[in-house]
Amino acid sequence: MKRRASFPVYGVTALLVVVIGAPFVQVLALSLTDRGAFSLLSYYRVFLGSQSYLFNFWRTLGLCMAAVAGQVVLSVFAGLGFAKYRFPGRSLWFFLLLIVMVLPLQVTLVPNFRILGQLGLLNTQGALVLPAVFAPLGTFLMTQSFRAIPDEILEAAQLDGANAVQALGKVLTPMSKNGVASVVLLSFLDAWNMVEQPMAYLKEPEQYPLSVAVASLETGDQGVQLVCCVLALIPPLLLFLGFHREMVQGITLAEVKG
Repeated sequence: MKRRASFPVYGVTALLVVVIGAPFVQVLALSLTDRGAFSLLSYYRVFLGSQSYLFNFWRTLGLCMAAVAGQVVLSVFAGLGFAKYRFPGRSLWFFLLLIVMVLPLQVTLVPNFRILGQLGLLNTQGALVLPAVFAPLGTFLMTQSFRAIPDEILEAAQLDGANAVQALGKVLTPMSKNGVASVVLLSFLDAWNMVEQPMAYLKEPEQYPLSVAVASLETGDQGVQLVCCVLALIPPLLLFLGFHREMVQGITLAEVKG
């Protein structure tokens, strides 16, 4: 039986919503004004007056989609291996995966920099995509999602003649859609909001993704900067609105199985 929330609970919740939402409302309101009056001039400059802002937006979106696609594929296959197959050192490798997952980003910047330099990827968009593809969080989430599926289902699919890839694509992955949605959303947000990686791996400011380019805009027009902030908000907001239920269920399942 659910209990009704008391007045202090409502008050704290309302205060939290105001504190979190106030900056976004302020950015949106200021982006629609010019010298104190309503104006769409800043939106015109960003969307029609110059191609550089939208080019950076679409390039960043493509970068994030590449990182998400790579991480989803890798996480699904690696999660299947950890969840449904036995191999030497499986528990040790999974434990090491958890250790890497909780390491601060700053700890991995230098090793990744050296590896990317040996691969010849520094100062390219690949330097941002490749480390994002191998982020360990997706593998952890998919491992927990696949562990929640009874082994008998995989065995039944194999008895019907399906190999591992067919069973994964037609049975296990559809049954783990909440986990996949969590990986898609979290990996996109991680790639979309990256700041330290572009500054460490890229030399040319022209190659910076939108997350860094917004902060380094060399323009005295505050309206343009605010519109770019609104532009940067749109993709993660739409993605969250589309997958927030699946993400919550996927993370909850990972906590229960963990």
